[in-house]
Amino acid sequence: MTEPRGVYRTQGEDGKPNTVLLESGTLGFDISEQEYRENKYKPDFEELPWSHEYHAAKEKDDGARRP
Repeated sequence: MTEPRGVYRTQGEDGKPNTVLLESGTLGFDISEQEYRENKYKPDFEELPWSHEYHAAKEKDDGARRP
């Protein structure tokens, strides 16, 4: 089984905590920043891009691949 790995972090709103998209194999799910830190997932929370940065880079990359 693939080790779970953080993909990006999302800023919590309306008093909700920050979350991290965690992927393991083909599964992806959100967990709280606290749970991510407690389980010492990699990369470190501070190294993860924010969701808007991740999606902007992905769109740029996807656009570069189109003919």
